[in-house]
Amino acid sequence: MLSIFNNAPTYMTVFTIYIFFLPFFFLLSILLAKRKKIKLHFISQTFLLGVTLLFILYFEIMIRIYGGFLDFAKDSFIPYSFLVSFLIFHIILSSSSLGGWIYLYISSLKAINKKNRSSFNKIKHKKIGIAIFIALTISSITGIFIYFFLFFKF
Repeated sequence: MLSIFNNAPTYMTVFTIYIFFLPFFFLLSILLAKRKKIKLHFISQTFLLGVTLLFILYFEIMIRIYGGFLDFAKDSFIPYSFLVSFLIFHIILSSSSLGGWIYLYISSLKAINKKNRSSFNKIKHKKIGIAIFIALTISSITGIFIYFFLFFKF
């Protein structure tokens, strides 16, 4: 497998770059909603969620084909017990934020598709959306840290 940065597999580097940019893309989508461009906000969220799910699927397949965490962790400068703890925290956070994002997307889609659009609660949507943005941003940061922990060499 080709590597671009510090012996990291290319798929891991590509995924990490996407994860780095995801909060910025998400923020741009939120700005569309703030500017009352709701249709563009919805389209951008649909696109971002779809691309993110495809990236996660690609990542999960590739990590199983080319070696998993144990394979990468053995060459890390970070103690193994800390790496495992940090990875567990990251997995819980990223799974929760992704699940929340999917929930918010589906519940919003259902509310908007109802004939009575008054069932859509903008305030609740905004609060959940902000919480998801924060969780996704922290998840992205922890994912980038994992990348550096595993592949940074002095």
